[in-house]
Amino acid sequence: MLKLLVKLLLFALLIGASMQALFVGARGLETLYCEDSSYAWVNHLPVKPKIVILGSSTALYNLSPRELCEKLQLKNGEIINMGRIQLGSIEMYHFWNTIAQKRDSVKIVLMTVDPWIGYQSHDWIEEFPTLYWNPWQRFYAVIDSGFPRSVLSGMIVTEVVKKSIRHFLHSAEPNVEPPGDFGSVAMPLHVKNFKENARGYFGETRVYPVSNLYMSRMAMLKRSVEQQGAKFILVLPPKQRIWLDEYISECHELDSDFVSHLNAALGPTRAIGRFAQFSAFGDDSLFIDHDHLTAEGERRFSDSIAVHLPEVLASEPKYLKSLSSH
Repeated sequence: MLKLLVKLLLFALLIGASMQALFVGARGLETLYCEDSSYAWVNHLPVKPKIVILGSSTALYNLSPRELCEKLQLKNGEIINMGRIQLGSIEMYHFWNTIAQKRDSVKIVLMTVDPWIGYQSHDWIEEFPTLYWNPWQRFYAVIDSGFPRSVLSGMIVTEVVKKSIRHFLHSAEPNVEPPGDFGSVAMPLHVKNFKENARGYFGETRVYPVSNLYMSRMAMLKRSVEQQGAKFILVLPPKQRIWLDEYISECHELDSDFVSHLNAALGPTRAIGRFAQFSAFGDDSLFIDHDHLTAEGERRFSDSIAVHLPEVLASEPKYLKSLSSH
């Protein structure tokens, strides 16, 4: 009898969460989907953050808050890293909104940018944007990737349902302890170079062009940051020389297309860093794969950002040039 009651309760929760997902609308569903209690620690810091790092794994693995704090003479905790593997502007916009209790102190937001994440071919990794795919894109993805659960967006509702149940049952305790390097983590050394070439990261661009959703959320993020009174700065993470050469020769048009859309969405924007951050000599020793750095590479890149940050802050925002030309 007890088991039956538990099953009925879970079924009721599933139905309730599903109905909730149906009625909150796409934006409400997006907010629910992007909720992440693992960042609760940012509202429990001993100091208020002054610089927030956002972006994909090129933020998470490549920029050290401790190193930046030392170079900029800030206290540990005044710089935090909220990067996350393979995520872009959609999640970062919502992650930025999770630090409302501490946001009034933030003066600078650094957002790493990698062009292929701004194309719709990346949507199946982030999952939520697949809600906006047209029937042809869904059909093509089933044929091409064989991953129908994401294509049919079932994982989106499933994730919202699971989060709703966890919230109802209070089974997920938020993480309030700051991580060792205030968000940044070391790249797993067992990860080696990816087999696909530079062009392969963009997928089939005739089917999946630049994502308007990515661009709109990037614009919303920048607007929210600036309304807060902080400076929004794009960061161009370094790339391994052999990969960068291939990118420049094979992805020039895609890169220009991405930058054109980014300029239209953001207007004049400050940017720091270069894809060719390190010299060709000794380049490989600083990378674990094409765009993730070793501990020494992370230190050098963090130091470079700290050195050039005052100059970038003092300059006027400009329209971006092709990223591959930096």
